[in-house]
Amino acid sequence: MSFDRLTNPDLLSEFFERVRLRGQFFYAGTVQGVLDLDKPSGMAFIYILESGDLDLVRPGAPVVRLREPSVLLCPSSCRYKLRSASIDYPRIVCASFDFGQSTGQSSPLGVQDALVFARSSVQNAAPLIDAILNEFHADAPGRQRGLSMLFEYLLVLLVRKSFAEGLVSKGLLASMVDPRLACALLAIHSNPDRDWNVDALAALAGMSRSAFCQHFQKMLDVAPIAYLTAWRVKLAKDLIRDGTELKVVAATLGYSSQAAFTRAFARELGMPPAGWRRSIAGDAALHQRA
Repeated sequence: MSFDRLTNPDLLSEFFERVRLRGQFFYAGTVQGVLDLDKPSGMAFIYILESGDLDLVRPGAPVVRLREPSVLLCPSSCRYKLRSASIDYPRIVCASFDFGQSTGQSSPLGVQDALVFARSSVQNAAPLIDAILNEFHADAPGRQRGLSMLFEYLLVLLVRKSFAEGLVSKGLLASMVDPRLACALLAIHSNPDRDWNVDALAALAGMSRSAFCQHFQKMLDVAPIAYLTAWRVKLAKDLIRDGTELKVVAATLGYSSQAAFTRAFARELGMPPAGWRRSIAGDAALHQRA
């Protein structure tokens, strides 16, 4: 896979548009001692080391020592903890990106551990990081949205660099630029209401049924039809967040009835869509009061 192919704007845009990715300011402060931030499944995180010396530590693994301003891209599976390594406590700013369970896997970016980049090594990142830090410290109106937009662009830059350096070879993003899987994935994403089966998807990929299933599982850690179901549930969550009626959601995603949609949704998330809608409304109310 060439980097030139990845940088085709249609490919990157397809990935970020399909997952409806939104960056959100998550944490900022000094690291005093050891810091272990909770990383819910299905999320990715960007940490900016603004100043100071920081170590990444975990049992049984070499210590990763950061001695210059750096940027970290971490999936939820990353188990490193942050440890202060200087008298002047290191300062960090962090954003989260919620992929949810949209792809049936915990790491849609295709990495399982922290990717560490010196700030100076990421093309165009230095002025962007300055803008993030200035926006954070200024505390001006619109700060939250401004930070989200800036962090989203930083994620794009880190993804580009990760591919350029051969650090990503699995996951949804890699699969969407895989010449054999791209057509099948784009078909699922564009027509989630169609009654897809493995044979039809394998034909789009130009592969036999068995070869397609094997390659799909290798790249995405999930079977094709399980991915289709997870993708439909992801879209359902987006529509429910937007206030769409459940019967309309069911019809939009190709379910024969609202009851069939409710069963599929509950199998994936452990609660029916109406219950999930109430839970996110409660979370939003708590966030507003906080």
